[in-house]
Amino acid sequence: MITEQLLKSPGFLYQVGNTYYYLGKWICRECTEVDAADCVTMYEMCRSGHEEPDTGMYFNKLRAYSDFALEVPCNPAKTKADMTALLDGLSPASLASLETQFQHFEEDYHRYCGS
Repeated sequence: MITEQLLKSPGFLYQVGNTYYYLGKWICRECTEVDAADCVTMYEMCRSGHEEPDTGMYFNKLRAYSDFALEVPCNPAKTKADMTALLDGLSPASLASLETQFQHFEEDYHRYCGS
């Protein structure tokens, strides 16, 4: 299930419908920063156009935005509850879009982070 996969992954910024969310192991929070949200669009455009090294640059920016959005101390139980509530409320189309974005994240995480 995507919830469990996200809860095991580093944070990243995803578009869910018309809203952007930081989702990952330690975070489930709406993004209201226009610059960060714009990076999602640029990342997807560069990725679909096979534009290197721009894809890597935007991927790393999104990872950094997500790290900076973390609130300390982290509350794993709250993160899981918030993420479950968010994902349970998604339409099938929004859930499918998020799953595709997560698949891209996983591929690029291995590509750019060497893990």
